[in-house]
Amino acid sequence: MGRGRTLGIVGGGNVGQALGRLLAPEFALRIASRSRTREAAAFAGGDAETCALEDLADASDCIVIAVPDSSVAAVAFSLSEHNPRVVLQTCGALGPSDLSPLPEQGVSCATFHPLQTFPHPTAGVRALPGSAFGVCGSGEAAAWCRRLARILGGTTVHIAEERLPLYHAAAVVASNCTIGLVDAASRLMEMSGVDRAEGRRALRPLIEASMGNALTMNTEQALTGPVARGDAATVRRHLDAMRNDSGPLRELYRAFGHYLLTVAIRRGLAPEDAVALRLSLNEEP
Repeated sequence: MGRGRTLGIVGGGNVGQALGRLLAPEFALRIASRSRTREAAAFAGGDAETCALEDLADASDCIVIAVPDSSVAAVAFSLSEHNPRVVLQTCGALGPSDLSPLPEQGVSCATFHPLQTFPHPTAGVRALPGSAFGVCGSGEAAAWCRRLARILGGTTVHIAEERLPLYHAAAVVASNCTIGLVDAASRLMEMSGVDRAEGRRALRPLIEASMGNALTMNTEQALTGPVARGDAATVRRHLDAMRNDSGPLRELYRAFGHYLLTVAIRRGLAPEDAVALRLSLNEEP
């Protein structure tokens, strides 16, 4: 890199705090945040220092913007008045052009998105090492992304800027939608008369085994259940049993049934079974 080992982080939220804690041993760390600067510096530990945003550019060889998507443009604009050297940002749906006007000023910019979930900083510190990082950018900024990923024991996947929304949608489905599916399964257990906590404990081995299969086999092999078997009658019974639910469970089951049907067809489901399943999934109350 040729500019020393000083890293600036903008943002004192969960992502900024986790990155600060993990990177503090490797860099002279400076942190700027609108409201949580001291908290983030204390969590990072070591010799992490607090710093005003306007002083961060001169003090840092690389700046990582770790703020919500809606705040990235404002931070980039503020930094553009102070000649930063390299600027990365951690929002997976945004690219280097979203850091305007920095790229137009010749600042090397990139997206450095941790492909991980951060419900709180300590969980992020545990989960982040070894994770993948979505990278969009080139030149010195991309080199910084690779350097930081190596320090964190992770890997990088390079995404073209116009495809970042699809990449980020994949992350949302893998993370947030998984949480939603566990919640939906727990709700159905509760509707069946099983205590919610007991139901979650009972479902856990099934969830873990299914996830393990999905990640170690191809998905066509991993798929089991009534859609994989072409069992339209069971699917219809499931939907009938959810008829009186006032929430979106029934429509969620339908939507996933249709998607799973495409997986089952890829693995060789008989055409007549596919037709019967589609009719069951589309059947109105």
